[in-house]
Amino acid sequence: MSRTPGIEAAQFRASSGSEQGFGATPREALEALMSRLAADAPPTPIIIWPFNRGDAFFTSTQQDRLRDLKARRASLTPAEYEELERLVEAAFDASISRTQSLQHVKS
Repeated sequence: MSRTPGIEAAQFRASSGSEQGFGATPREALEALMSRLAADAPPTPIIIWPFNRGDAFFTSTQQDRLRDLKARRASLTPAEYEELERLVEAAFDASISRTQSLQHVKS
């Protein structure tokens, strides 16, 4: 089970620093993020991107399989558990690649 309410059904993720918010729309994700940020937090960029969907870094097929294995986590075979670990690692690597692909804005 996820520790973040609504994360399984979320379509968008907003992130700023180490904080994240999730929602069905970009606005919902932003509002969820803003509710987590301290009022006196220093200004940091906010990134909103699709979540729980495939992209060039982690395909829809991988996303669907990860979701399936996570839902059955308690009853996985050893081979399925290894597959789950590989998919989690691939999703993490995809997050890094996705972030590195963002254009840097100079101020």
